[in-house]
Amino acid sequence: MLSEKIRFENAAEHELQTRWHHDFKKAQGYSDLEIARKRDALENVMKPDSMRQHRERLESAGFDQVSQWFQGFNFISMVAFRKSRDDV
Repeated sequence: MLSEKIRFENAAEHELQTRWHHDFKKAQGYSDLEIARKRDALENVMKPDSMRQHRERLESAGFDQVSQWFQGFNFISMVAFRKSRDDV
């Protein structure tokens, strides 16, 4: 099981998901300044990968199936399975 912040390959979708995430933070009581400071602190430090990149990485590590089971804005959770020796 893996949960990560992702980057959408489509720039318009990435911007929309980021805007929704910031709107969610505001609704939770975060100020614009707090949101901007966190974004600035993580920019160029935490570089999210796309879902495709995560899937390829898990498959190259030997997992046979990668399934997305949850998404909240630009955060995603996936489960990766490896066939058991009995299945081969």
